[in-house]
Amino acid sequence: MILTWVKYTLAGVSAAAFLSACGGGQFSNVAPAGSGASQLTRQRPLGIRSTLAAVHTAGFAEHSDRGRSWISPASGSSDLLYISDAQKDDVYVYQYPGLTLSGTLTGFHEPQGECTDAKDDVWITDTNAQNVVEFAHGGTKAIAKLTDSSGYPVGCAVNTKTGDLAVTNIFGVSGAGAVLVYKDATGKPTAYTNKGQYYYYFDGYDPNGNLYVSGRNDSGFYTLAVLPSGASSMSTVSLSGGTIVFPGAVQWVGTSLVLGDQQCGDANASCLYEATISGTSGKITGATRFKGACDVIQPTVDGSAVAGGDFESCYYSSTGIHTWAYPAGGSPTKSVTAGEEPDGSAISNS
Repeated sequence: MILTWVKYTLAGVSAAAFLSACGGGQFSNVAPAGSGASQLTRQRPLGIRSTLAAVHTAGFAEHSDRGRSWISPASGSSDLLYISDAQKDDVYVYQYPGLTLSGTLTGFHEPQGECTDAKDDVWITDTNAQNVVEFAHGGTKAIAKLTDSSGYPVGCAVNTKTGDLAVTNIFGVSGAGAVLVYKDATGKPTAYTNKGQYYYYFDGYDPNGNLYVSGRNDSGFYTLAVLPSGASSMSTVSLSGGTIVFPGAVQWVGTSLVLGDQQCGDANASCLYEATISGTSGKITGATRFKGACDVIQPTVDGSAVAGGDFESCYYSSTGIHTWAYPAGGSPTKSVTAGEEPDGSAISNS
């Protein structure tokens, strides 16, 4: 969102502070050293709760859920939409596409990006806990946990060819971020970085095992990187046909790479762009615009629909969970008011 950049003091910055476009703007390298604490002390212009959403600022205390995880027994036979809420430290589970709340997973410390694997298990990045956790479809207890001691994970993607899990660290504990690839989604990862990229947001694989990563350089400008299948290094993808302002979701759909922009048109808006990719070149060929949406961070395209949360930090309406037509976009086809800061999403099929 377009706000005048104001001075702030890092007092242990939450990685979530850099995840969404609320406040946007270009900025210099400000990644913290060492701490993943969740407070950012700064001025708040015009009453906006943050300039880089999911910030836990003074006067906006985190409202963590202290209850137990639960899921309706009937959920096991339904398709499910998982939505992470970085402010509540919860992941909501909805029957899909009906959007009936069917459960809540608790006990996280800033859950953000999500992805599914071939078994329709859901992986969730638990940013300030510095790990990634796996839940079976409709399950209430984690069945696996991967440690990420090198940084603060926010995005994930599964390679359908190999089962590898790629996790994006938005930044490291002492500097720039990276992509961590866990072979077969187990053990210790291999780290990959892209020259000229500092922040690593979300990622997605294409059917051939090429990994694409959205991010920003240390001046705050959008970057897109690719880790080709079998390669040992990443490269920058040059995009034409349009401008993406603030990194969002990355997902391969059909024959196109779908790229989210949390600051679509350099305004208080969100959209998805379709791009054709050839090697390290890409061309934006279409756009899906979410009418009235403020900040749709990591939605999921599912055939002729797209589902996700809208973090209404610009106060158009209430924060909620929505579905839209894809690629038509426009007004939501279904909505429920829920959550405080919905970030990531994933659809798990029964």
